Amino acid sequence: MVFLAFTRQGLDELIALNKASVLSVWCGSNVLTEAEYDDMSGKNISRFVYPLASPADADFSCALETIADHHPGEKIWVENL
Repeated sequence: MVFLAFTRQGLDELIALNKASVLSVWCGSNVLTEAEYDDMSGKNISRFVYPLASPADADFSCALETIADHHPGEKIWVENL
């Protein structure tokens, strides 16, 4: 199962639920700075180089395709705003 977080609050909630780092979590560049992302090493979090704030974003479908490429056959859960 893979999760896409749009907000820092959503990401923090997933991190709290993911103590064993078994879930894969993705987020946009607007959720974590590069420095924060570097500090998340080992937590199974991936960060896009572009921002994602909602499914209405132009890059949303590209983000889903990228996640599907990296996690074939897995469900992708998207944070509901």
